Amino acid sequence: MAKLSQRALGLVNSVSGDTCIFIFGTEESPFLGGQRVVFALQSSSAKRFAVQVEQHLSDATRSKVEWEIQLLRDIREARIPRLPRLIGFELEPIPPLIATNWADGHELEWSDSVPPPDVRKHVLQAIAELTLDMLRIQKPGLSALDWITNKITRTRIDRARHGRLPGISLADTEALRLRISEFHLPSFNNAPHVLIHGDLQPSNIIMNGGEIESVIDLGCATVIPLQFAALYPKFLTNEPREVGGTFDWSQCSYSQVQTEDRFFFLQCIKDMAPTKGEYAQIYSEILASDDQDERHWWLSAVYRVDMMRALKTRPPNKTTTIHCI
Repeated sequence: MAKLSQRALGLVNSVSGDTCIFIFGTEESPFLGGQRVVFALQSSSAKRFAVQVEQHLSDATRSKVEWEIQLLRDIREARIPRLPRLIGFELEPIPPLIATNWADGHELEWSDSVPPPDVRKHVLQAIAELTLDMLRIQKPGLSALDWITNKITRTRIDRARHGRLPGISLADTEALRLRISEFHLPSFNNAPHVLIHGDLQPSNIIMNGGEIESVIDLGCATVIPLQFAALYPKFLTNEPREVGGTFDWSQCSYSQVQTEDRFFFLQCIKDMAPTKGEYAQIYSEILASDDQDERHWWLSAVYRVDMMRALKTRPPNKTTTIHCI
């Protein structure tokens, strides 16, 4: 850890042109964030920086970090607020380092009782706007149908065929692929691939003075076909909870407060979409569809083995309870 901290200090001193020190005791005890450790530093002019380091190294580490560096450059060029700003990076030696601005504040607390209504509406409005702003970052790619078919074949069917998905049979993965026709939208098949954060949960939303300071941790960010990007944030979506090896689908019902939150978030998306471009309006249309939870569970199963296992235990004709408003 001592060598890493000295590399982090050297990087920030170099890119800031200033003398920096570690803060929050991170020289010896860096923060743990998902798959990374994070050092916090401050310059003599009171500017603060975060240096992120991958914890679990593999042959793909460098390419993953290079992709994120380019993403941060795209975000800077697009001038998207509330996302991390790239300050500098160091690819060699392994592990690579990425330096961004530091977000002062605290993690968002989110439940039916907190935060208070005015802050709650600010958060939902700000996340809705950020979600639409991220659609400006687009990349070419396969058609939506080819993309989802290839992904299910590669990460589910092929792995199940070779026994690499514990608790999941080949028939389960074939059933997942058969449902493509339920959720694929042919009219948007050739829309671009767009940026999603991938992990919009309270721990990645930093608050300061009742407002969002930053949305951090782009480790799960990716670019996917527009029609599969249109989902509610994680903190507005209930999922079955695993307890003692079984899944409790009653957890998927929404309280009155949660229903109001989702309604307000969707309304924010609808209100902002006309000013955010053609693809924002398509996003709004898909998000407003009646099968949103079904789409969420199905797409989650494409990415997550636990959700595939959960779908196997889903009660027949299970529907999500949403209170009317």
